[in-house]
Amino acid sequence: MIIALAAAWLSLSSTPADIAPVSANDAPMEEVVVTGEHEGPRLWKVRKPGGPTGQADHVLWILGTLTPLPKKLIWQSDSVEAVLQQSQEVVPAWPAFGIGANPFTALRVWIEWRSIQKIPDRMALKEVLPPPLYARFSALKARYAPRDSRLDELRPAFAAERLLDEALDATGLTVHNEVQRTVLKLARKQGVKIHQDKLKVEHPVDVLKDVGKTPLAGEIACLEAVVGRLETDLGPMQARARAWALGDVELLRKLNHPEDRTACIEAVTASNRVRDLVAQAEDDWFLAVEDALTRNRSTLAVQSMDRLLGDKGALAKLRKEGYEVEGP
Repeated sequence: MIIALAAAWLSLSSTPADIAPVSANDAPMEEVVVTGEHEGPRLWKVRKPGGPTGQADHVLWILGTLTPLPKKLIWQSDSVEAVLQQSQEVVPAWPAFGIGANPFTALRVWIEWRSIQKIPDRMALKEVLPPPLYARFSALKARYAPRDSRLDELRPAFAAERLLDEALDATGLTVHNEVQRTVLKLARKQGVKIHQDKLKVEHPVDVLKDVGKTPLAGEIACLEAVVGRLETDLGPMQARARAWALGDVELLRKLNHPEDRTACIEAVTASNRVRDLVAQAEDDWFLAVEDALTRNRSTLAVQSMDRLLGDKGALAKLRKEGYEVEGP
């Protein structure tokens, strides 16, 4: 659960410098609407030139996804279906996370997860935030989540995540990765193997306890970062969503900031255990696609644009390892 929250923060890039701030008191931003069917960006094609005999014609196809995307987007998946027809395996963007089969462990995790979401000592958000920040938060809450009374009961980091989700929903965006879900559904329908690593979370209750010990100052910095983002960055996020739907990778590159690591990422991954799990999940994907490229004549992988693009993204890493990468 907390790993997914960290992944969500990692997928949201920062504000381009030429975007003017928008006051929380301004009229609500118009919904982003992308009508009709759209294919999204073209797939990247990866090969290993001069590889071992029998592997020279092996190919890895990569579909770049984005979060958030327009809620009303109809994704036209013909090109992906054509690749699936000739592929032996699909590699999803993130592994599944396992905490073991013990029902008592699952119950303890659920109880701990519920308990860490609220501010200790039954305090309200107003009591822990600096008054100017709480005023800005309240303005955004009134604009995007006027009926959500629970927001004021949550710890700053959780309130930040929930407010962001409400704001995206109000402006026609969604954080749910429906594109990957569709790919996996198509793969199952066609009988294509899904490579699903299961990352075992050792001592999951202790991991959550570590998260619960996150310094309040870090969480307040996280909430302030989200407030600032909602005051300035909804327009760029909408622009990125449109660009993905229309397959405009050049615009995505311009709006992409893979080096950006906000206070929220630092707060969510303050625990060494959580940070190590996120890093392991990222490393496991790269190892999985390399292994699949060696074994299969054709493999389809899914990964977020933020982790693909940029000088330190997965595509650059593949090129550095000697792979030939073709794509948009």
